Amino acid sequence: MRVPVIKAHSNSLEILGFYSRFAEQNIETERLVKEILSSIKNNGLSAAIRYAKKYDGLKNNKLKISKEQIIKAASKIEPKLKKALKQAIDNVRRFHEKQLLDKSWSFRGKDGEILGQKVRPLKRVGLYVPGGAGVYPSTLIMNAIPALVAGVKELVVVSPIKAGLDSSLAFVLKEFGIKEFYHIGGAQAIGLLAYGAKGIAPVDKIIGPGNIFATLAKKEVFGTVDIDMLAGPSEIVVLADANANPAWVAADLLSQAEHGSGLEASVCITDSVRFAKKLADCLEKQIEASPKKAILEKALAKHGLILLVKKMETGVGIVNKIAPEHLQIIAKNQDALAEKIENAGAIFIGPYSAESVGDYFAGPNHVLPTNGTARFASPLGVYDFVKRTSIIKYSKNAMLKNAENIAAIAKAEGFYHHAKAVEVRKNY
Repeated sequence: MRVPVIKAHSNSLEILGFYSRFAEQNIETERLVKEILSSIKNNGLSAAIRYAKKYDGLKNNKLKISKEQIIKAASKIEPKLKKALKQAIDNVRRFHEKQLLDKSWSFRGKDGEILGQKVRPLKRVGLYVPGGAGVYPSTLIMNAIPALVAGVKELVVVSPIKAGLDSSLAFVLKEFGIKEFYHIGGAQAIGLLAYGAKGIAPVDKIIGPGNIFATLAKKEVFGTVDIDMLAGPSEIVVLADANANPAWVAADLLSQAEHGSGLEASVCITDSVRFAKKLADCLEKQIEASPKKAILEKALAKHGLILLVKKMETGVGIVNKIAPEHLQIIAKNQDALAEKIENAGAIFIGPYSAESVGDYFAGPNHVLPTNGTARFASPLGVYDFVKRTSIIKYSKNAMLKNAENIAAIAKAEGFYHHAKAVEVRKNY
């Protein structure tokens, strides 16, 4: 297939396609998700086991995978992969340890009042690892490490391991010392984490990507527990000039199109007509030679574009409107262009910063805001696993000095007893 080259400007309608790429949900899917959640909330473990048998390939009545099973599976890992995963874990941990900046603090005011903030890690977090279409140890690494670095004591992992516990996933579980791993996925896994069951305590927060059933379930249980985000399909924008290698850029664009939902977006923005034509040629050749040709064509037919702009600054404007999950900049003045980017989940600068480097190895988190939410959201980090409590300790002098002001504001808002709560203390 041929990816189209389209002349674009900062208000091009083509960029609107980024904001309508969520998987279609229907009434039947929503009904089933609510039914599963309600059943687990009311019936607990028996319901969770029933759904795990029906949808996740559970063969017995034991959801929990034992420590011995994890160790046995981990021992089968191929040495080369083991080495790679260990290095990736070290890189990701080192990066996230730099985020440990959120500390408790307090100060004493001039009238003796003490004000401050207490910062504590969440106690118990549930981590969903997809397992229907493949095995994803990188998902476990990227989600678990910031939680562990933050000080989360109880990390509970769920996954629909239909083909059994893979050695790479088991190895990462073993490395992190995770004691709770349950063979369950989809909405039933989210329900189990949110509501708990016999012998399984509910969590405080649920993180990790999943299919439409898991995503809708996370949306439903939000409020009972916290969630990380409602992740949309993956996306990449490459900002490239005539200096970029078209074969490399083509490979980068296809790396996101291969995810498989058919809703992924792969867009290149360039100011070079010659480069745009070369890139279209490279994409056509690489798609034709790919073992995932059908998957790539499905995604690129809907959301594959090469946008041609008059100058790179116009491309920067388009990027800031799209607010992409992944942005690669391969251009002569790439550092200067990167400084002008306001909205992006992650920025990959230079020809050797392939998106895959960030997905698996460099250290920054690969859980990123999608569908334009990088305008206000951030990558998953240590800060997502702490909570803050305000501390107010007023002295008698501070109360007497400010009681009248506090009461005045309360009365202005019509809260009689708010005012009384400070006025009653003025006489003591």
